[in-house]
Amino acid sequence: MSHLFDKKIVQAFTETLTEVSTEALPAAVQDVLATPGLGNHLARTIERDVQLFAETEMGVPPKLRFTDEFAFFDDYLRLAYESTGMSQKWCPRWWAHGSVRFRIRSMWLSYESLLRRDPATCDEVFLRTIGDHHMPILTGERSPMVACSAAHQPGKPLRSDPIEEGMQ
Repeated sequence: MSHLFDKKIVQAFTETLTEVSTEALPAAVQDVLATPGLGNHLARTIERDVQLFAETEMGVPPKLRFTDEFAFFDDYLRLAYESTGMSQKWCPRWWAHGSVRFRIRSMWLSYESLLRRDPATCDEVFLRTIGDHHMPILTGERSPMVACSAAHQPGKPLRSDPIEEGMQ
């Protein structure tokens, strides 16, 4: 993830904090200012707030950890849910199954949203509430890839008759 602040700015910020005369401040504030790593923590917090402001107020596109659902799958999901046996129904051409790709894209976007809101708990919340919901569907007995045990078998979208006039 690229940073708005480089190391020189963080260092200058930290030095400024340590140069501030703290003698007139209450002891509790002095203790907080003496916390090791406070400058780096504040710089990260400021960076996150500036990025959020740029996105919400100025229309700057958000910075994402993964560029798309394919990178998310390759670098996160397939590692988090490694194969646990032959009972899993998985097709190496998962991306050719529309419903599978749709779910993985939804999972990726949810992950990015969680990461932005709370980076500290993102992985745990994602795995527990999103990944652990979708992965049994994608790998279980009713998987859209269940027919792919020997070779890829393309899935078929749900059928739909044309919408009758007056029903829209």
